[in-house]
Amino acid sequence: MKNNIKKHILILFIIMLFTTNMVGCSTPNVPSNVPEENKQGEDVNKSENKDSDTKEETRIISTVKGDVEVPANPKKVIVNWYIGDLFTLDIIPVAASAWSHETMPFYDKFEGVANIENWDAEEIMSYEPDLIITYSEEDFDKLSKIAPVIVVPEVGVSSTERLKFLGEVTGREAQAKAAIDTFEQKLASSKEKLASANIENKTFSILQDWGASSYGVYYETGSRGGTLVYEYLGLKKPEKLEQLIKDSNQGRGSLSYEVAADYFGDYVLWFLMDDYTSEFAQTEIWKSIPAVKNGNIISIPSNMMGLFFYSDVTSLTAQLDYVVERLLEVKAQ
Repeated sequence: MKNNIKKHILILFIIMLFTTNMVGCSTPNVPSNVPEENKQGEDVNKSENKDSDTKEETRIISTVKGDVEVPANPKKVIVNWYIGDLFTLDIIPVAASAWSHETMPFYDKFEGVANIENWDAEEIMSYEPDLIITYSEEDFDKLSKIAPVIVVPEVGVSSTERLKFLGEVTGREAQAKAAIDTFEQKLASSKEKLASANIENKTFSILQDWGASSYGVYYETGSRGGTLVYEYLGLKKPEKLEQLIKDSNQGRGSLSYEVAADYFGDYVLWFLMDDYTSEFAQTEIWKSIPAVKNGNIISIPSNMMGLFFYSDVTSLTAQLDYVVERLLEVKAQ
């Protein structure tokens, strides 16, 4: 009887020991001083931290189309027209709608930049941009589903203002300031040189002969160096040209050979064309123009067209060197 009781007690002890070990193995290894709900919170925080690490930082930019959220450090930018501004900011776009020429001061930077033949959503989307910069407000509605779109109007924003703004957009404020400071210092020095040469109060025209059967003599006030000459150097247009622009509300246009002489200033930037000798320069009217008789025609060869194509700060700085040097050469003759 006693043996049976001992046997039952031994069996019961073994069962209890086995059960205790099983419970110990299945219990999570949680420190006694950390509640279970805190452990769950730690797991959630780790997940949130991981998400915040991978999420790219952004900034809000106020534009003509309202506030736009853009990447803090854009890496795949596409630009329409304002490529010189991006080069000035040390940004190489993945693709651009732009023209390149060997006389541009940043010509070497075009290497590797894809040229967008057709500025449309399908082609732009293929480059997977994270930022699009353009002058056209229509692009905002057309392309905003692809990437954030920054619109910078061509009118009402100066070249230095545009560069400063794009520096803020892309996080390149320091590069923008450095380029603007360099330009403004050189501009101030150039104005002093022109004043010393008694040129600053003379009138200036920017003209190009397209032929009597085409546009005749074409005048410019924005491109072809117009932004530099009139907006930054502050040089004057001939009174008659000023009135024509006011009446027509056009900063560029054509003049017939019969009236073109009336729009020549004291000095003229005379842009030449490839494989074309000016017909107007062969006429008797040409010979009678005071700027011609005084030797104040500054001929710009066609191979320098790239230098005068854009109006970004880097281009303006290079144009400034060229124009002031040529003006002082003419004055010294």
